[in-house]
Amino acid sequence: MKMVIYGVDIDPEWLMHRMIYTVLIVLGSYLILRWYDKIIGRLLAILGERRTLSRGYGIIFKRVTSWFLWLLVWVVVLRVWAVDVTAVWTTFVSLLAVIGVGMLALWAMVSNITARFFIWFWQPLGIGQRIEIFPEALVGEVVEENLMFTELKQEDGAIVVIPNNFFFQRIIRRLPSLPTPPKSQ
Repeated sequence: MKMVIYGVDIDPEWLMHRMIYTVLIVLGSYLILRWYDKIIGRLLAILGERRTLSRGYGIIFKRVTSWFLWLLVWVVVLRVWAVDVTAVWTTFVSLLAVIGVGMLALWAMVSNITARFFIWFWQPLGIGQRIEIFPEALVGEVVEENLMFTELKQEDGAIVVIPNNFFFQRIIRRLPSLPTPPKSQ
């Protein structure tokens, strides 16, 4: 005997088997993942006592792996219900890639803007000041500052554009100003 749901013929026996498989998969996964959480919790506690892993990293690792394992469980459940997960999986991975690229771009911008505010506050350099950046041995006069970049004019006249967050990753030496050439009369 077949049932018609939304114009689709469905075999009740097939439907019952899928429901039982789904319940067994979810319950089994729940029990396995609880056991996994306990094992990982003990392992992280041991590593934390030895100071080889911080507690924060352990919690992040545990959450990420648990979410990933639950995602795999739901992919299996969808396969049990004969859903083609190729499109779902492709969409999910594409979405993660876009989010990752967006976060990287956002991080770069935010770190440069934040660095500019710190430069303004602490004033390790300013317009008109000569500086040297180690280990690159960049020497020049600061000629422009904005939220993203600082421009150095080198002695040969070349302009070097440096991201602001670079100044917090390198050693900077303030140099005395170059003597100004005497004006001709």
